[in-house]
Amino acid sequence: RMLDAVIDFLPSPVDIPPVKGELENGEEAERKASDEEKFSSLAFKIMTDPFVGQLIFFRVYSGVVNSGDTLLNSTKGKKERLGRILQMHANQREEIKEVRAGDIAAAVGLKEAT
Repeated sequence: RMLDAVIDFLPSPVDIPPVKGELENGEEAERKASDEEKFSSLAFKIMTDPFVGQLIFFRVYSGVVNSGDTLLNSTKGKKERLGRILQMHANQREEIKEVRAGDIAAAVGLKEAT
């Protein structure tokens, strides 16, 4: 019933307005929720796991990113390599190779996120 209500009453990710952010050069940019757009995401939680170390939970707003890709931390103005990507299932994790627009995952290996 709960998921039926979510489907019936909440907007689809493709129906929401574009997300606004900042490019590497400081210019403002907008990205639609689409795999075809350039990658953009928001890190919303940092947690320490005794087995894998620091996990950064993030939501992908647009584009696709693969483990091993280089990302820009717009808050710090620094680039860093994305190590592993984990899909979290309660207290279990599954390593995946990529995430797409709308996905929520956890990143391992990002040292600049705080």
